[in-house]
Formats: sequence, structure tokens, C-alpha cells
Amino acid sequence: MKVSFGKRFASYVIDFIIITVILNLVSFVIPENKNLTNLNNELTELTNEYAEKDIHTEEEIENYMEASAPLTYRIDKENFLFSVVGIIIYILYYVVFQYKNNGQTLGKKIMGIKVVKEDSEISINDFIYRSFIINSILFNMIILILLFITKDVTYITLVGVLGIIQFIIIAVSVCMILFRKDKKSLHDIITNTKVVEVA
Repeated sequence: MKVSFGKRFASYVIDFIIITVILNLVSFVIPENKNLTNLNNELTELTNEYAEKDIHTEEEIENYMEASAPLTYRIDKENFLFSVVGIIIYILYYVVFQYKNNGQTLGKKIMGIKVVKEDSEISINDFIYRSFIINSILFNMIILILLFITKDVTYITLVGVLGIIQFIIIAVSVCMILFRKDKKSLHDIITNTKVVEVA
């Protein structure tokens, strides 16, 4: 039986909340980074300063980008450990746990749905490919790589471009679920999988 967009969206939201809670708990375990706190304060002050100026011209926007880019880059670099831990948690939850749990995350289990392969037994690789696309794992891994091969304005620009690409992928996936007769999304088609009701 085809699963409605509402059920898939609800399971996605439930999983997102669960992951957010886990990441927040992990953040309490990771020691406080004073450099990160100082950098965040600097960026806030800079943003407030430019907000008060009410910038409009292209030159003013470029000046703000040039001033904020090094701070944003350094903040992301200071956040490297947490970012790596975050990716590991995403992989453990959306790939390993879902594979071991018969194609179900906790969100899918609550909503009574699961992921299955169209013509064979589903593999852990299928969950890797699905999660890389829909759960932004690949996006986050590329950002970590960019931290070490680019910097400042180049880094911020590429992250922005990647963010737009990721948004388009998610938007296309949502539209496919809404308007395709078989309710298949982009990651369903690529992995030859589908989401079904649990009997």
C-alpha cells in the first residue's frame, strides 16, 4: 500500500526531534570551547553593528561578507569535533539502526511504515545512499572537507551553493512524493526502494 506524504513527513519530523535531542545531550558531554564562545560573540557583535547601519548597497554587503566570513569559517572549524560526532550519530541512526530494525527508524515505527527493496532484500548500502541524499549526510561530509581545502569567503560561498543544491534536492523529493502516482521520492528511485505500510 502506498504511504501518504503526511505519514512520511510525520516520521521525518519525529526522527528529526529524536536526533536533535541526542545531539543536544552530546553537546553537554563535549567540553566547553572558550574560543568558540568568543568567536560567536564577535560574530554577533559584527552582525548587530551592520544591522544598525541598515546596509543596502552591494558594496556594504560585500564588506559585511568579507568581515564575517573569517569568523564564520573559524567557528565552523572550532565546531569540527561536534560536526564529526553529529555525522556519526546520523549514520548510526539512519543507516545502521534502520537497517538492523527491519527498515524502520523510531519515527517510521511510530507511524507504522518501513523501507523495503522493490525486487530483492534491502542492504545496508541502500540505507547509506538514501541517508546521504535525504538526511544531508553527504552535504555535511563535504562541508567538513571544505574546511581543510578552502577558507573564509571561498568556504562560505561554497557552503552556500551546497545549501541551495541540498534544498533543491529536498524540494524535488517532496514534490515527487506529492505528485507521483507511486509516491516515490528521488532517493527511493535511486536505490530502487519504497516506503510501505507495516502489515
